[in-house]
Amino acid sequence: MRNPLKRTDIFICNYKGHERFEHRVSAYHVMQQKKCYPQGCIIFKWSCRLKDRGKSCVRGYNYVGRLCEGCAHYEDEKINYQPRIKVEKQEFELFLQEVEEFNDWVNEYQNREMDIWCEIVTIKPRFKKQVYGKGGQIRLDGYLLIIQNGFIGQTGIDDFFYVHISPGQQDRLRFAAGDQFEAKGKFTLDKGRILFDKIWHVDFEYRSGKQTWNNSRALVARQTATRFENQSDTCLHCPHGALVDVIEKHNGRIQTFRELYCFEGIQDQNLCYVNAKRVIDHCNQE
Repeated sequence: MRNPLKRTDIFICNYKGHERFEHRVSAYHVMQQKKCYPQGCIIFKWSCRLKDRGKSCVRGYNYVGRLCEGCAHYEDEKINYQPRIKVEKQEFELFLQEVEEFNDWVNEYQNREMDIWCEIVTIKPRFKKQVYGKGGQIRLDGYLLIIQNGFIGQTGIDDFFYVHISPGQQDRLRFAAGDQFEAKGKFTLDKGRILFDKIWHVDFEYRSGKQTWNNSRALVARQTATRFENQSDTCLHCPHGALVDVIEKHNGRIQTFRELYCFEGIQDQNLCYVNAKRVIDHCNQE
C-alpha cells in the first residue's frame, strides 16, 4: 500500500505562499486540510493606500488588519485561488480510488495497537520551535525514524512512514540507519503522514552499527543549524535536513507551520558540499 495523500504531482496552486514549494501542494493539503478541491478557496488581502505611499496611519496603527475596517484608506480585496489538476483524467480517477482505499484502511486501523516491522532509512532529531513575539526557543522533542518500506500489521507499506521516539529511548536503544526491528505501536495521520507517535516492545532483528544521533550531538546541531526559506526536495531527503514544527503566537493568534533547517549549518543550498559529495559518490559507484 502507498500513501496517496502525500503525492505532490496531482495538484498545483498559484497561491503566493506556495512559491517556496514551486507551487506544488500535497493531496492532503488540498483535499483534507484546506478542502479547496474542487471549489477553491478565498483569501482576503488587506491594504492601506496611505501606507502604500509611505505615510503613517491616521489611527496610529502599525499594520493593516481587521481594526482598519471603515477607514477611507482601507482596502479589502477578495481573491479566489483554484487548485489545478496536473494529470490526465484517467490517472486522476485512479488516484481518487487509491485515496478512498487508503482512507478506509486508516479509519480501520489508526489508534489501534499494531505490530510493525521495518528498516530505518535514516534518523533525524525532532525539534519544536515556539515563537512569542520577537523571541522564541527551539527544544529537542525526541527523534524521528524514517522508514521507506515495512509492514503495519499484515499490510505491506511500499512508501514512507515515520516513528517518533523519545530522547530516553534513543539514549537506551541507539537506533541507527539500517537497523531492522519489530515493535508495537499506534499510528495516526500527521499532516497526511503515517506516524507512530510512540512504540514499545522493540525487538531488533539486525543492527547496522552505523553512527547515530545522541542527545549531546542533537543539542550542538540545534545551536549551529541554519534555516532555509525554500523547502527543496534535495534538502528534505538529506540526512542533515529536517522540517521543524513551529508554533507562533502573535497578538492572541496561533499559527502552526514547518520550517526547513540544515543541521550541518550550510548557509546556501546551492553551495551544499554534502549533496555534492553524495552525487560524486553515486557517480563513482556507477
